[in-house]
Amino acid sequence: MGSGKSTMAISHINDNQNKKFLCIVPLLKECERYEKKTNIDIIDPEKWGSKWKHFRWLVENDKNIVTTHALIQKMDLDMLELLKSKDYSLMIDECLDVLSPYKISKDDIKIIFNEHLVSLDENGFLVWNEDKKPYKGVYGDIKRLCSFKSLMGFKKDNSDELARILMWNFPVDFFKCFEESYIFTYLWDGSIQKSYFDIHGIKYEKYMLDENKKLIPHNKTLEYEKRRKAIDLINIYDGKFNDIGMKIGKSNPLSKSWYEDKRKKNVSIFNQLKKNTENYFRTVTNTKSFNNMYMVFKPYCKYIKGEGYAKGFVSCNARGTNEFREKKSLAYLINFFMQPDIKQFIDHYHIEFDEDLYALSALLQWIWRSQIRDGQPIDIYIPSERMRMLLKFWMEKCQELKNIA
Repeated sequence: MGSGKSTMAISHINDNQNKKFLCIVPLLKECERYEKKTNIDIIDPEKWGSKWKHFRWLVENDKNIVTTHALIQKMDLDMLELLKSKDYSLMIDECLDVLSPYKISKDDIKIIFNEHLVSLDENGFLVWNEDKKPYKGVYGDIKRLCSFKSLMGFKKDNSDELARILMWNFPVDFFKCFEESYIFTYLWDGSIQKSYFDIHGIKYEKYMLDENKKLIPHNKTLEYEKRRKAIDLINIYDGKFNDIGMKIGKSNPLSKSWYEDKRKKNVSIFNQLKKNTENYFRTVTNTKSFNNMYMVFKPYCKYIKGEGYAKGFVSCNARGTNEFREKKSLAYLINFFMQPDIKQFIDHYHIEFDEDLYALSALLQWIWRSQIRDGQPIDIYIPSERMRMLLKFWMEKCQELKNIA
């Protein structure tokens, strides 16, 4: 997170030109960076009918490759078999999306099990019935995903009843295809990919960059110490504009469900949030629209965007990009939680997951798109009481180490 992970990855490639690399980055612009900064011939797949077709050709011909998270999501059985034979080194910039609820109705779940099209193996993967191999029909996609273990289900605790969800898993065998693998991210312990690794028994070791940009075993104290300079650059707004995000009872103001509920029952509250944000940028920070950025769940932009920041929307998953580094006044207008279906899936396997750390990680990644990544100060409005306190607690931890130092 602004600590030079991508630069270190490029340096590693340049220092090991005898190896063959597959690099996976969040954005196409980062592909261009790898092509320009590495001292090897590394290729971003082009559209040969499809990018996937070119990607396959590049692997078949032992080329160094840089591609996006989006393309690698198309992974299939044939590509897994091909990669296993090629001895690539894997470099992933930011965590992949490795779990996603599979879109299927409750009735269809009953049909595929009751008609014995699929069953669950001992690890929870859906297995296509061998007797139904010639099948061509509406469940063809499920059959395809079963072929490389990408669908999982589970029975409810103390019951034979299947849970209402099926979970798409990025193919686990992908991570067994490589001579070595690196994932460059911040707050790994708060990531979904960490839980996915734990569920599937994928072993990993945690490292970090020291002050000299060298890899060393992860040290939590040193991690906070590295961030201690940043806390003086963050000015969190405290004032009446925060009232809209105060937690009352069991409510979770500014969460996705809160937005959905207010859209149906009390859309006028969006006008209040919009006015608060306009007033914050106009009277508190008094910054030009060019320097302002905000975050809200995308379907609600039309309700919240306002004068002075309408063109400053930056998605909460805008990772691995430097294009917003001129932004110095920020408004983070959400209360971030994991998708309930993914949480239920992880909980089923009794994997400990810190949802607050997950939310903090998303917030920090978003903040570090701004000019703070260049050591410049920022102002931020976080009306969600929960999100604001998570950031303050993180800053206090850094402050403790700063005072000790």
